[in-house]
Amino acid sequence: MFNFKEIMKAKLVKENDYHYYLTIDGKIIADTEAHPLSSINVSKLSKQNCDEIFGVVDVEKLADELKVGISYKEYDHLIKRGIIVGFNKAMELNKDKLFTLEDMMNCWNKALKFQEHKETLGEFIQSLQQPTEIDVVIVMECPQCQEWGYVSECRKDCNKKFLQPKLDSERQLIIKKI
Repeated sequence: MFNFKEIMKAKLVKENDYHYYLTIDGKIIADTEAHPLSSINVSKLSKQNCDEIFGVVDVEKLADELKVGISYKEYDHLIKRGIIVGFNKAMELNKDKLFTLEDMMNCWNKALKFQEHKETLGEFIQSLQQPTEIDVVIVMECPQCQEWGYVSECRKDCNKKFLQPKLDSERQLIIKKI
C-alpha cells in the first residue's frame, strides 16, 4: 500500500464515463474499479465522489429527487413536469455554450488575421473540452487527535505522524477538488 502519511495532493484522472483513478507522481494509488487479477494494491475511490468533482450530473438521482411527493394519479403531470425540468436543467448546464461550431469557425478565421500566434481551430476547441485530469487533495485525518476531541483539525502540538486518509462509510478515499 502507498504511504499516505506524507501526501495530500494528487491528480484525479477520468479514463471514461465509468472509470476514474488517482495518481501521485504517475503512480496509481486509488481506483473506482476493483482489479481482482491485478498485482497493484490500490485504495478504492467512490465513483459518485469523482463524478461530483468532474461536474457530472446524476440524472437518475435528480429524477428521484423530483418525483418525491407525487402520487400515482399525478403520473401524467409528472411526465410533463419531468420534460420541462429536464429541458430547463439542460439549458442551465449549457448556458455557456452560446455559439454553433460554424459561428466559432467564422469568428476564429477572422481572429487569425489579427494574431501572431497561429493556433488552429482544432487546438482551440480541444482547449475548451472538459478536462480529463483534475488536481485534488486527499482528505486526511488524525485518529489520535480525534480521540482527544479535536474533530476538524489536529492539536497545535500534533506532529502529524498519525495522519491517514479519511475514508467514507464504504471504506473509500474521500477526495476534494483543489
